[in-house]
Amino acid sequence: MKILFLLNSDFGTKNTIGARAKPIGDELIKHNNILKIICRGYNKNLKDDYNIVQIFPHSDIVMKILTAIPIYVSKKFPANEVKNDIFEYFTIKKLKKIDLREYSIIHSWEFLPRVYKHIKEKNPNIKIIQDVPMAFPNVLKEIKDYNILFKGEKLEVSKYVKDALKYIDYYIAPSNFVKKSLINEGIDEEKIFIVPFGVDVEKFKPIEKGYSGIFRVAFSGNVNNRKGIPYLIKAWKGLNLKDAELNIYGRVYPEVKKYFKDAEKYNIKVYGFVDNINEELPKNHIYVFPSLLEGSAKSVYEALSCGLPVITTENAGSIVEDGKEGFIIPIQDVESLKEKILFFYNNGEKIEEFGKRARKKAEQYTWENYGKRVFEIYRLVSKNG
Repeated sequence: MKILFLLNSDFGTKNTIGARAKPIGDELIKHNNILKIICRGYNKNLKDDYNIVQIFPHSDIVMKILTAIPIYVSKKFPANEVKNDIFEYFTIKKLKKIDLREYSIIHSWEFLPRVYKHIKEKNPNIKIIQDVPMAFPNVLKEIKDYNILFKGEKLEVSKYVKDALKYIDYYIAPSNFVKKSLINEGIDEEKIFIVPFGVDVEKFKPIEKGYSGIFRVAFSGNVNNRKGIPYLIKAWKGLNLKDAELNIYGRVYPEVKKYFKDAEKYNIKVYGFVDNINEELPKNHIYVFPSLLEGSAKSVYEALSCGLPVITTENAGSIVEDGKEGFIIPIQDVESLKEKILFFYNNGEKIEEFGKRARKKAEQYTWENYGKRVFEIYRLVSKNG
């Protein structure tokens, strides 16, 4: 097979969408397939191992600056649309130098209608596989007060996304939650493959710890409304447990800072972004992630790999099975959060029991296995083509 990756991210760089593309690339190369990657940036240590084409010098820095504007300057700035326009323009310039008739599959991590039109005109038989890491916003309308919680954010599918759909042959989604949002947009479920993400099980490992003494609860990720922080903090304060602490790891957004004014009173520790989250997570007893909108949150995989029982929501798109590795609770449900946290607080032996199952589940979802699952989709698509 001859495959082309389109990636408005940094190929092979940790904490980016491009990190997820690397194990797929590794699997392709292992089986002697030909791979070309058009991207905004890449891990410089990989340049000699892959056929990488950067859209223009320092494009990775330009895209990161554009990404930061809605976070620090104005939520109204259409960063995604602007980044997409730039990526499309320069990608088409690169594609004009490639004989697309030689390729069988395009795997894209962006919605690129103009690029797809150009590709299909050059090779109508080529299969475009769209990676969809995040649920479409149509599911937000099921959320109470979504217009307040997501104030200033665009809650409709962008025009460029809708324009791209008619060119796409297949979709790869990380969870049933994402699949549901695609079906809501009228996409045929037969075109959707579900491939959960992965985790580095050697980096994220359990440690020996006691189950008496301080009861430690963890959350990691962007600390904002979308992650369900208002409900977690309300539940924690309502419980007001003795000998217990809530550890929050991640950048705190302005919209939720008000919830932490009395953090010390309720034993809430806010660490901000930490580089060594793989060392911090295992120190805790359970992990709570009451997110309102995800694709399949990588932090949940990391917590499971550390042997932590997980309390999360269906909207987190996790691999947690209710009652086995943790609990799945309704979104925005403070009482359910309190109930499940209290369950583990009062039953130390259950933490260990659930935790062992959590680690076992994570071991099935390595990044190597992720690459293998996507590679099998390529083979199936090529066969069907």
